[in-house]
Amino acid sequence: MALRSTCFGLMTLICLASGQAASVSAEETAEIAPPYLMIRSLQTIQDKVINGDLDSVDVQRYLLEEIDKRLRAIDMAVFDDPRNVDAALIYAMSGGNPETLDILAERDVEGNFDNRVTSILRRYLSGRGATALRELQEVVPEYRNSRIGPYLELIGANALMEKETATALKFFDWARAEAPGTIIEEAALRRSLGITSAKGDTARALPFARRYARRFMNSPYASQFADIFVSLAIDHKNALPPDEIKAVLSLIERKRQREIYLRLGRRAAIDGNKPLTDFASKEARRLSSAGDTGQLALAELYSGIVNIPSDGINQVLEKLAEIPDKSLSPKDRFLRDAARIVAEEVVKEPGEDSLRQVERVMVDKEYRDMMSERVVKASDEALAETLPSTQNLPEETRKQALDSRIDEVEDFVSVGRSKLKDIDALLSTGSN
Repeated sequence: MALRSTCFGLMTLICLASGQAASVSAEETAEIAPPYLMIRSLQTIQDKVINGDLDSVDVQRYLLEEIDKRLRAIDMAVFDDPRNVDAALIYAMSGGNPETLDILAERDVEGNFDNRVTSILRRYLSGRGATALRELQEVVPEYRNSRIGPYLELIGANALMEKETATALKFFDWARAEAPGTIIEEAALRRSLGITSAKGDTARALPFARRYARRFMNSPYASQFADIFVSLAIDHKNALPPDEIKAVLSLIERKRQREIYLRLGRRAAIDGNKPLTDFASKEARRLSSAGDTGQLALAELYSGIVNIPSDGINQVLEKLAEIPDKSLSPKDRFLRDAARIVAEEVVKEPGEDSLRQVERVMVDKEYRDMMSERVVKASDEALAETLPSTQNLPEETRKQALDSRIDEVEDFVSVGRSKLKDIDALLSTGSN
């Protein structure tokens, strides 16, 4: 009931602002409010969401449902007003029910809707946006600076970003310019950063990253920004030195900075990038207080992983053993245990058989078998923390849960194998 009061209260205020009668109930407000006023309510709520008001997420969902009911039952004469036509299109492009746009397009005997636009949107919303690329490039510029312009530009850029990245970036730029401070700008900035980061174009990516960091770190989609930025730093380390990383992240409040540095440290450790891991771990420590035991433990873990071949194996093993289980997530406990396996194999004394001359392929096979057995055991232990009742789960469910870790296991073991060349060297030396 509180949710309904919030939604209808917002629509009533908008009705008042536009000069409509105030002596109506909440339910009556929904009935008299034309679509364009209801869409203003939706836009207000969506902008609250990307500014960090997570309570508005439920309000947004409720408003979408109410607008959908209203549009499906509406008298088509309402669309003689172009503002209501635009409102129906904006609803469809704002997470609304695509079937409702189909219904309205089929009922439109007066030609109030632009058939080109409805055709593009119906294809895009049904997952066939790739079939409308040519039409998008023709139609989107026509609607610049209109009520639906920023939305069409965002839709067009989304559809074009795989094949026509230059045009997509131009459309994103238009959308940002026409809808500053809105969910449109947030999405356009985030996706522009994704395109330029994937291409390694740091000259263009960094301004996008700075703008996002200054404006939208309270958005529920900010974690996507963090993932993209970390990937940019990992995949293009020569183009994005630590000073540049620090400059961008300095625009973000302390706690979120630390979270991103820890993500960066984790990815860099798995990637075997010692300088970047050391840098990220150091910054995470700097941004942590003595009471932030979990964050400090993670920084130590990532630093310990990447320093296995250089810091003295026994010293690293001691550091890893000192990290308490309660300070780590199951995923990070698994990483710690995998790192311990790698370190233990490095210091393990070779047996008599290992000193005989053997074929390299046999060394690799035996090593893979041994590591697989130990890693699976570590994975089982980590999985047990996440799914305490795995013993009672169906085999297929348990297998799927284990499979979700495969990529990370393979990445880490691959790095570990590259760090175990000393073993091969021992084998070769011992056979001479």
